[in-house]
Amino acid sequence: MFEEPTPEEEDEIIRRVAEHIFRNDMDLVAILFLESFKPLASVYGPMARFMVGPFLPVYGDEAMRYMAVFQNKQNLEKLIGILEEKSKEDAEKRQAKGKRRRLLPW
Repeated sequence: MFEEPTPEEEDEIIRRVAEHIFRNDMDLVAILFLESFKPLASVYGPMARFMVGPFLPVYGDEAMRYMAVFQNKQNLEKLIGILEEKSKEDAEKRQAKGKRRRLLPW
């Protein structure tokens, strides 16, 4: 059955999600979404767990772990902080090379 993730597992999940978001150039969109969702996380997190929970065993316990991690506002703050830091580092690297960020994928 499902076990709540440990703090180390939470940090690893947050890091993996941040890497995936950044690798797909979705950091700006994700920051905007997460900032708008953050005040509702404590309300909608348990409700989402109740509504989506019966379907998550298809994806294994990992899906429940991710849901448990991101219904906590502090973990959302950590993710936003990592994304902002990576975006800033990327902007500085691009500026040093004289390149601009590609905003549209085409």
